[in-house]
Amino acid sequence: MEDILVPLFFFASVFGFPLARRAMIHRHNLELLRARSGPAEDAAAPGTPPDDAPALALRLPEPHRLYALALLCRLQDAPATLEPHTRATLGQIRREYLPDTLRSYLNLTPAAREQLRAGGRDPEGLLREQLEHLSRGVDGALRQDHGSASRLLTQGHYLRDRFEASTLDTARLDAAARIPVGTSVQK
Repeated sequence: MEDILVPLFFFASVFGFPLARRAMIHRHNLELLRARSGPAEDAAAPGTPPDDAPALALRLPEPHRLYALALLCRLQDAPATLEPHTRATLGQIRREYLPDTLRSYLNLTPAAREQLRAGGRDPEGLLREQLEHLSRGVDGALRQDHGSASRLLTQGHYLRDRFEASTLDTARLDAAARIPVGTSVQK
């Protein structure tokens, strides 16, 4: 019996330990990911649907898919230093308006499509129109954000005040150093 248990224990420890260690590392990494994503989920408002705008955009027909994905890219690439009002507007477009628009189009039944067409409205045209409205909203929000320009001007004023004053002081000291000793300076 010992002849079987000793080699079995040896092989189990040689091959089982790395497998158990890898499983523990994997479990630890999953726990870290959950801990990192936990506060973000808690910060979201209760009842807020998950961010499924990219998945919804991928289900659209081709010209609208590219337009929606380009809109998502513009929202993602917006500067992080935006004014709070602009950031809130872009966040609302990203989390609410765009997903709602895509969901309402994708949830159209064939009967609803026929009803729209019978009323003289093309579902694809309506989607394009709504995506264009959202795009204009993004343009308007980014155009309204004057925070970056204001910060640049403020920095320029600070640098001008800081270094022009020191340049004038240096010029006065240089002028004073050139005046020979014993000469009176008239003011």
